[in-house]
Parts: sequence; structure tokens; C-alpha cells
Amino acid sequence: MNLFDAIYTRQSVDRIDSISVESQAEFCKKEVMDGLYKVYTDRGYSGKNTDRPAFQELMEDIQEGKIRRVIVYRLDRISRSVLDFANVIDVFQKHHVDFVSTMEKFDTGSPIGKAMLMIVMIFAQLERETIQQRVTDAYISRSKRGFYMGGRVTYGFELQDTMIEGIRSKKYVPIESEANVIRTIFALYAEPQTSLGDVMRHLEQAGITKRNGKLFNRSGLRDIVINPVYVKADYQIYDFFKNQGTNIANIPEDFIGTNGTYLYSGTTKKRKTVSLEGHTLVLAPHEGLIDSQTWLKCRVKCLNNHSVARPIKAKVTWLAGKIKCGCCGYALTAKIYHCKTKSDNRYYLCSNKYHAGGCSFGSLNADKVDEIVFREMQKKLSEFKVLRKQETEKLNLTSLKIRERIAEIETEISSLLDKLTVANTTVAEYINSRISSLDSEKKELYKELSQADSSAKNTAEILSDYFSHWDDLTISEKITVVDIIIEKIVATEEEIQIIWKI
Repeated sequence: MNLFDAIYTRQSVDRIDSISVESQAEFCKKEVMDGLYKVYTDRGYSGKNTDRPAFQELMEDIQEGKIRRVIVYRLDRISRSVLDFANVIDVFQKHHVDFVSTMEKFDTGSPIGKAMLMIVMIFAQLERETIQQRVTDAYISRSKRGFYMGGRVTYGFELQDTMIEGIRSKKYVPIESEANVIRTIFALYAEPQTSLGDVMRHLEQAGITKRNGKLFNRSGLRDIVINPVYVKADYQIYDFFKNQGTNIANIPEDFIGTNGTYLYSGTTKKRKTVSLEGHTLVLAPHEGLIDSQTWLKCRVKCLNNHSVARPIKAKVTWLAGKIKCGCCGYALTAKIYHCKTKSDNRYYLCSNKYHAGGCSFGSLNADKVDEIVFREMQKKLSEFKVLRKQETEKLNLTSLKIRERIAEIETEISSLLDKLTVANTTVAEYINSRISSLDSEKKELYKELSQADSSAKNTAEILSDYFSHWDDLTISEKITVVDIIIEKIVATEEEIQIIWKI
């Protein structure tokens, strides 16, 4: 196939002071080497982009290998955009097509032309990176101020027009029917013995579907229970994300247990479902749906999803979700092996080894492990009862949390009072309102503290009653008791380590 020169001409409008496409073609023909050429003409098209029929035909012929050179009257006939021009030149180089401009004496077939081309490409790259940086900076700036940044609208909400800092934006408002489904999902999954599969089956039996009419699946439910858009963000949420290495755009005093949040990836490439480090948390203008304690239970449950026991394990052992492999950290699976000549045997196996062969852990007799853990729980409870009489407040976890929050409130009030002396009228009104709100919260906390101290005195007695009737309890009830006492169990073939909550 004989290659030919391509002459490209373009004219936005027919004007007296605008050179016609015919005249452009005549100038370009002087550069044709052997008479083999084809003229591509776009009449009435602007050079602001490359969306022109004749130009697109030219590019197709280049990609098909028909053209050896492209000749134009001036550089701006190709495009008035440096970036577009650079992209076009990239295509030319890829297909070994030279480029000639008659007026600027620009010929990429010559050393000077190649040098000029390099200069054009350098400036194009600079402009490209500058634009990218502007877009990134604008995104980060707007996201940190709580602007809705687009994307699929989260289940449970719809969009409503709003103003943020005098700028039009959108915010989430709850769809009550969907919001009730969200509350149900969190309430179910917050229970220690409930799995995502259990939640999925509950929703299916209730006839509850997603917006598209399809049933909820495990991955979709996981995305819901780890999404901070639903949480009523208070100081516990601030503290949780701070400890996870998340960048937080708002000050701690703004986390008053009302607003939901947005979690943005920013420049980090880490997946939000795996790690929260390097991401940015921003208070959103909408109200949250789920209290922080419930949300945190669900988030922590999913944070290390690879080590969470599968639902079937709860039918075999009351240590489901608590006992982990001391070699790799994955959950230990209780398996029943049926024997014809003797009674069935239960063993704990590493789920990592069982499913992927990625661990050296052998097996543990499940009956013996359960017996050891049960004895240790009884022993711990007897210690708890003695220590409880001596040091009530030290062992009262609920009371400690309440006292910590009271201390935080008092610190924040003190800080706000210091700022009040230099605040203008508007800020002073906000500070006074905030102090009033904090003081009301503190009074309620003192009431809760009194109730918690009273109820904690009966904790040991209640648990003792459970242990005295242990064999009569269901596995689900046993799991609930274990969750009160034990954080997790780390087991190897040599030892069993129990991390206690009390």
C-alpha cells in the first residue's frame, strides 16, 4: 500500500480576514513530496477541541497506517489547546507520522523540528500536571468543608439542595423506610453471635430488598455496617478514627453526636474496607442514623474480617468468633468428625490452613479447650467478685467510660471558657450554646454513672447464675456470656492465652 501525505485544513467561519480552506490547501501542497496526498477539510469547526469529522477521519487513516506525513497551514489548525495538540502528536509518533506546519516552518522530520516538538511536549506535560493538581486541591478543599462530592447515593438517604458557606451543594436526608432497614441491620449485627449471613437471611425472610429489587448480599451488608455516613459522630468516633491513623478535618469539639460523616480516600491508595490509615474523615451536614456505640461494635467486628468466624461455627462451639490461631491470627474453626466405632470428636482447625493451606497450625481437641476456658472463666469470675468488693470503680468498665467522658466534657468546657474572653458576638453565642449542651450531657452522665455503679454490683452474681446452669444454656446464650467476659482467645498447640474484658 502506497503511503500518502495528509493535508488538513480548518476554518471556523467564513470571514474576509480569515484564510480560506482552499488557500490553506494551496500553501500545504507546496510541501508534498511526490504528488500523493489527500485533503481533509473541516469547515465551520472551532479549534477548542478535536471533535471534528474530517479530523477524526484523518486520525483513523493514521491508525490504519495509510499516512506518512500530516501537513497544516498553521499549528492552530490542529487545535488551540496545548494538551490536545500534545495528545495528537503522541498518536503521530506512535504511528511514525511526521508533522509539518508551513507557516511556522515546523517539521518533525528535521532535528530542529524534533527539538521544537520536545519543547511543546514539556509545556503540555506541565500544563497537564498543573490542571491535575488544581483538580486535586479543589477536591480536597471542598471535601474537608463537608461538600457533597458526588457518587452513588447511599442506601437510606436521598439528596436535598442545601447551602454550605454560601455555596450551593447537596446533603443527605433520610428516607424513613430505608433508614429503618439500616437501623435493623446495625441492631442485628451488633449482637456478638450474629453474622452477616444471619442478617441477610433475616432481611430475605422479611421481604426486604435493595432499591433495585434485589436481595441484600454479604458484601453489600458489610459495606453498610462499616460506612461512617450512618453514625452519629461523637468523641468516641473521633477517638476511634484518630487511633486508626485517619486524618480528621474537624476539631474534637465538633463531634457532638449528631452529624454523620464522609470518609474520603484523598491521595492514599489503601482500601477503606481494609485500612483507615491515610483517609480523611469529615463531618457531614446530615444527621446520622446510628449511635456511636452500635456503629463501633459493627465496625470493629468487620475491621479484621478475615479472622471473624463463619456462621456455622456458632452451631458447634460457644467460642465462635473469639478463638484465634496463635500462628496466623485467623479464626479457629470447630469441626465435628463422625466415627462409626466411637463417639464423635470435635477439633479446632485454623480456617486459614483449612481453606487456603496458609498456616502450619495442627489441631486442638475442642472439648478439652472448652473445658479449660470454662474453668478459667469461673476462676476469673471468683477473682472479679473479690476484687469488686475492694476496687469497685476500677473494675466497672461502664463507669470508667462514663467518668472518662465526664472528664473530657469538663476539659472542653474549660477550653471554651478560655476562648469566650476573646470571642466576637457570633462566636460567643455558639460557645455559650455549646457549654449549655455539654453541661446538660454531663448531668445525664452523672445519672447514668449512678445507675451503672448500682447495676455493676450485680454483674458477678448474674454471671455466677449463668455458670451454675451452664449445661442448660443454648450456644447463643453462652456466646453472649463469653462476649461479656472475654475479648479474645489466642490458641496454639502449646498454650491457650485468654485476653479478658474484666
